[in-house]
Amino acid sequence: MKVSLTNILFSALFVGVLTACQSKSYQVNGTIEGAADGDTLFLTSDMQMGIPSDTIIVKNGKFQFDGIADSTHLCMVYSAKRNELNAPFFIEPGKITINIKETPGASRVGGTHCNDEWQVLNDSVMTIGKEINKIAEHIYGNNVDFETQQKGMEQIDKLNQRFSAMVIRIAEKNIDNEFGYFLLTYYPEELIDNSTRSRLIQKLPEQMRKRSAIRQFEQSLAAAEKTAEGATISDFSMPTPEGSQLSIMSEVSQHRITIIDFWASWCGPCRQDMPAVVEFYNQYKDKGLGIVGISLDENKDDWVAATKQLNITWPQMSDLQGWDNAAARQFSVTSIPHTIVVNQQGKILRRGLRGEALAAFVAEQLD
Repeated sequence: MKVSLTNILFSALFVGVLTACQSKSYQVNGTIEGAADGDTLFLTSDMQMGIPSDTIIVKNGKFQFDGIADSTHLCMVYSAKRNELNAPFFIEPGKITINIKETPGASRVGGTHCNDEWQVLNDSVMTIGKEINKIAEHIYGNNVDFETQQKGMEQIDKLNQRFSAMVIRIAEKNIDNEFGYFLLTYYPEELIDNSTRSRLIQKLPEQMRKRSAIRQFEQSLAAAEKTAEGATISDFSMPTPEGSQLSIMSEVSQHRITIIDFWASWCGPCRQDMPAVVEFYNQYKDKGLGIVGISLDENKDDWVAATKQLNITWPQMSDLQGWDNAAARQFSVTSIPHTIVVNQQGKILRRGLRGEALAAFVAEQLD
C-alpha cells in the first residue's frame, strides 16, 4: 500500500506537494463481523482471481488503510480465512466506509460518490436476485410441468430486463462522472445493448471519451453495426455433424425466414428453451420457417448426443471451437442462447429473441 501523505513529516518544503496531491488521497475506515484481533484482510483489484495487492490487520473488529487514488477503480477487501467475508468497493479520493457483515448481501460501502451509488445498485441487485432465486427454486427444485417452467423462465427474463433498465438509468444519471463510466465499460451487451452504449458514449465528458477502453468500445460497436438489425449477413460455411461443409446462405435462401440459433449441449437455458423451439418449428416449417443451429460445443459427441436427446431435426453446424466459434465472433455473440432471425435475402430482422417473444415474431411473419 502506498504511504499516506498524513504520515509524512510536515515542513515548508512539502507544503506545495501536499496541496497538489491532497485531492487524490483516500482513507478507508471499516468494520468486520466474524474476525478476531490480528486476523488478516486482503485487498485486491483483481476481481476474478482475487490476487492480493496488500494486507490489512483487524483490531477490535475494525480495520483502516489509506493511500493515493491514481484512478477510480473497483477493488475488494476480503478475509484471508473466510473469503465469503468480503466487500467490493471503489478506491477513489475521499473518506470511504466499509462494513463487512456475515449475512450474505448485508455488507455496505459508502462515503464517496461511486461507493454511495454502488451501494444503491447492490441493494437493487439483492432485491431482484432474491426474486429470481425464489422462482428458480420453484421451477427447478420441484417436479413442475413444462408450462410452469416456461412461465417461470419468462418471469426471470422480465426481472433481468428490469435490472438492465436500472443499470442503464443509473449509468445515464452518472454519465458525467466515474461511476457512469464504470457502468458503461463494466457491464456486457446483455445488460447495455449496443445502441444504448453508443448513445451514452456520446454523452461522456470529452476527456473520458479519449480513454483507450472507450476507443476500443467504439471500434467494437462499429464492427457490431455490420451484424445489427437491418444489416445483411455475409455467407459463411462450417462443418455439419456428418463432416460436410454447410453454407449458411444455402439454407437461408430456401426459407421465408430463418432462425440462426447459437446454442451448446452444455448450456442449461438452451436446453430449457429447446422443447418450445421444436414445437413452433414443427408448426411453421411448412409455412416457410427454417432454423440453423450453430453449436458452441468443443466435443462433437456431446453436440451430436444433445441434438438427439432434444429432438432437434434442423441443420446443425459447428467448428467445435467453443466460445471462439468463428460465427459467434462474427456476430459478436457473448452469451447463449442467442437467436438471429433473417429473411430470405439474409437481412437481419431481429436479434436476441427467446421464448414467447421469438414464437410471437415467427407467427407474425408467417401466419
